[in-house]
Amino acid sequence: MEPSLARYIWRHTKKQQIWILLIVLLSMIPYFMSFDLPKLIVNGPIQGKGFEQPGATQPFMRLHYDLPFIGEVQLFSGFQLDRTATLLALSVVFLLLVVINGLFKLYINTYKGRLGERMLRRIRFDLVDRVLRFPPFYFKRVKSAEVATMVKDEVEPLGGFIGDAFLQPVLLGGQALTAMLFI
Repeated sequence: MEPSLARYIWRHTKKQQIWILLIVLLSMIPYFMSFDLPKLIVNGPIQGKGFEQPGATQPFMRLHYDLPFIGEVQLFSGFQLDRTATLLALSVVFLLLVVINGLFKLYINTYKGRLGERMLRRIRFDLVDRVLRFPPFYFKRVKSAEVATMVKDEVEPLGGFIGDAFLQPVLLGGQALTAMLFI
């Protein structure tokens, strides 16, 4: 076995750790958008910015980019909505972002749990393999229940750590960095 638990985890779960780290980085996009959208809801339809005239409308879902050397490129002009319809549309988008963020959290936590359980099974197998290398006369002094407890119960707390070992710092750091960028 590896002398370092982190090295052991990385050696056996490198592909899975990289996959879940990519999912965490991808989840930061709707996380940032869910910060920005309430500001748009309050500043736009609630306070009436852009709706000063009766019957005024604003484009919703307008896709345009200001590119250097080219100028503004408009891909979609958007839907013209009045103040109430814009408030309703932005609220539905906010609800959708909350659901998407919840689904990301569900996937990440489920994947962490499965990864931890797989690694626990591997560690237990390695421990049993190590124990069986001892000569048979050592087992006469040790009760089988002690060995089973060691293999089963003593490594159980490692399951939560295995799933969080590389993911938790990236997840919490990414959320803190996203919040600081928003501020």
